[in-house]
Amino acid sequence: MIKISVKKDFLDQPILKTKFLKPKKTLHPKFWQGMTLLPEVAEQLIDIATSIIESMNIEVEIDDIIITGSIASYNWHELSDIDLHIVFDFEDINSDFELVKRMLDQSRINWNKTHDIRIFDHEVELYFQDTYEPHESNGIWSLDTNSWLAMPVKLDPELDLRNTEKKAEMLAKSIDHISELVKKKDYQSAYEFSSKVKNKISNMRKAGLNRDGIFSPENLAFKMLRYSGHLERLSFLKILSYDKTMSLNEMYIKDYFNTAKDPDYLEFGDGGGVDDLMDENKPAPWEKN
Repeated sequence: MIKISVKKDFLDQPILKTKFLKPKKTLHPKFWQGMTLLPEVAEQLIDIATSIIESMNIEVEIDDIIITGSIASYNWHELSDIDLHIVFDFEDINSDFELVKRMLDQSRINWNKTHDIRIFDHEVELYFQDTYEPHESNGIWSLDTNSWLAMPVKLDPELDLRNTEKKAEMLAKSIDHISELVKKKDYQSAYEFSSKVKNKISNMRKAGLNRDGIFSPENLAFKMLRYSGHLERLSFLKILSYDKTMSLNEMYIKDYFNTAKDPDYLEFGDGGGVDDLMDENKPAPWEKN
């Protein structure tokens, strides 16, 4: 499992120990009516989760579908993702927990890469969660029971490092996936996904800076990725996949025109077609003179 942590000397800065996040006065009004999730939002999220499980063709019993993260708390902002967790027992698939987790991580990455589903312009971010995995968050809403599993409260917490490292680790796994695409020489997919990941990091950081300044979880996650070398690696993979994609296209064009400009082709054409070339009673183009 990828683990990323902010450098200790960065965390030891005195100002980090005194900076507090600023919660909103209410939950996001487009998603919540008071403390209850709007029915149309709940229905749409259930449809999305059900469709995902059906498309994967796996036989599992869904224990719950939950939403969590900033969209389910007072720390929401205009670029908050909708963290949609599908909860089931991983051992329903296979007793090898780590194997199942890696498979589901890959499925999650593929789904997030190929889909851009939004509700009120907030992107749905998919996660798979084991039934027995502890999940702590300031705000967890169950779509199964239509109630809070963890009621959000207005807190002025110090740096949210738990959420910060979660965001950084998720993006690091996406960068690893791009590296795998490059290894497989799927340069077009690598370029498209690297562009999407870079945009996501940019939007994430912008949202954090606008909301809580330089000490927001989003900006700290950005710093984690930078310090660990993942941002540099992402830029390298994007440039490499672009160059490879363009080189392949250029090679194809060059070969096509080289063939078209072949002197024999220009002089003799196709000799009247394949039938003429196969007819022993007819001379080859270079024998006509």
